Amino acid sequence: MKKTYEKPVLTKKDRLSAVTAGSAASFTPPPPPAPE
Repeated sequence: MKKTYEKPVLTKKDRLSAVTAGSAASFTPPPPPAPE
């Protein structure tokens, strides 16, 4: 059950990171270096 709880948390964090990166990229003319 612990793994099932950790999975959604990781997905949520990944989504937040993507949203933040997208917002930053939209604000900055040059695209930031992607970690992946």
